[in-house]
Amino acid sequence: MGTPPATRPAAGSVPPATSEPPLGAVPPQGPSRPRQLTAGVRRRLVPLAISAAGLLVGLGLWQWAGRRDPVLFATPGRSLSALATLTEDGTLPSALLSSGRLLVVGLALAIVGGVGFGLLLSRARLLRSSTDWLLFALQSVPIVALAPLILSAFGFGLPAKTLVVFLTAVFPIAVNTAEGAHRVPATLLEVARTFRSSEWRIWKDVLLPHTVPYAMTGVRQGIAMAFVGTLAAEFFLNASGVGGLLLAASTRFDSATVLGLTLLVSVLAVALMGCGRAVEGYFARWREAKS
Repeated sequence: MGTPPATRPAAGSVPPATSEPPLGAVPPQGPSRPRQLTAGVRRRLVPLAISAAGLLVGLGLWQWAGRRDPVLFATPGRSLSALATLTEDGTLPSALLSSGRLLVVGLALAIVGGVGFGLLLSRARLLRSSTDWLLFALQSVPIVALAPLILSAFGFGLPAKTLVVFLTAVFPIAVNTAEGAHRVPATLLEVARTFRSSEWRIWKDVLLPHTVPYAMTGVRQGIAMAFVGTLAAEFFLNASGVGGLLLAASTRFDSATVLGLTLLVSVLAVALMGCGRAVEGYFARWREAKS
């Protein structure tokens, strides 16, 4: 008996649907790369456009207020002219150098003291339980209220102003560092003890790698607090630096210089916070890579 002949589909019939695409067909793809780039650019440009629009509105209101009451409010042009005058005679560069030196010294001491004390709190449970409330209580005390005591103890020089900057910046650094070290996984510490790691190796290989990103968050907050502390020290302890220029211009009712210096302080604060945020973002990615 021979093989049955192969059946052929009837004319006009539709072939059955198959799950596999026909040979040579191009599979469906997602959105094209130019469209993705356009969406990414749009996501970046829209916030910038909104910020620029807000800045232009603020400048317009400032210009309107300066023209309406030129004694109380100086126009942006007059304010920038006052800054240019201070720059030409060397007053502003000298003040910026003095304030920058105070900020760097006070912030460096706050970073060393805050990170060290935060790590110590994570390893000494008795010290942590007995000083937690004191740390938060001291953080809530306004440093300006302590200015007379600091003045009577250290005088008007650089040590007194450095102490003010240190006290304003050290607490957020210490709190964030202690919190980061406290969140080290217990399994890592148990493994380190199982392999009989020394205390130094525990600090070097376990505590520090896990704590540094949290400490950088505290440093970012400490930068802002140190900047405020620098101006407060120059206001209340010794009229020097940018704070001294602001105080002198206020006593003369020189609105152009006051508004110009205020604008300069705002720009410097934004720049410092941007640097702190960049450092924090770098170490945050490093923490994710480590984990």
